[in-house]
Amino acid sequence: MTSHKPGDIYFGEYVRFSTSDKKGGAALAGPDNAVGDIGTIEFVLDDSKRQIAWLKNPYGQLVGFLNNHDSYNTAVMAAKGWELHYVLSFTAYSEEPEPGEYWGQVALIAFAPRYAEEFNVFLKAFAKAAGDGSRPDPKLSNDSIVSVLANPAEWKPSSKIKIPRGGGRTAILKDHRSVHDSMLDAARSKKVGCYIVSWAFILAVVTLVVWALHKFGLF
Repeated sequence: MTSHKPGDIYFGEYVRFSTSDKKGGAALAGPDNAVGDIGTIEFVLDDSKRQIAWLKNPYGQLVGFLNNHDSYNTAVMAAKGWELHYVLSFTAYSEEPEPGEYWGQVALIAFAPRYAEEFNVFLKAFAKAAGDGSRPDPKLSNDSIVSVLANPAEWKPSSKIKIPRGGGRTAILKDHRSVHDSMLDAARSKKVGCYIVSWAFILAVVTLVVWALHKFGLF
């Protein structure tokens, strides 16, 4: 099979995202933003008429945005007609800079549309590994790309990336897919019994998150 340079047909990298305010950021702790979720990118013009890349979750909500540098690079890939996706890796809350901010990282994954079938299979496998909390490296070497294109279902992560430390006092809110997330997945697949059980679990999860943040001194 022909060798491919990664930049010719594929891009994968962890990028940081920010949230516009605490209210919007608090939604990251909710059930609609689970680690391993696959979302898309939507561009919104800021006050300076720059295209800012926003993360749109699977339920159509804009949950965070990339910085100017990453937004520009993402816009360049969009201009080439590439498919743009993200996989949620972790969410966090930092006290600094004041008044505090919700943030996190996603694996930004983009690829040429002529290889969409193969890379979408890879994307689902990557998202599953991310949901397990393993933090697989989204960068692919030439050999890895050849392997993915030949048999994407057989892809296995070869290396992992550590979660970066936030500035000041930082609490990691989510870094893997929880039991409750799995229950909601089942509910959304119309497995009603699991959905009923999940509501019995959700109050305990919310209580635990609030207790942890309070113990950490964040409010």
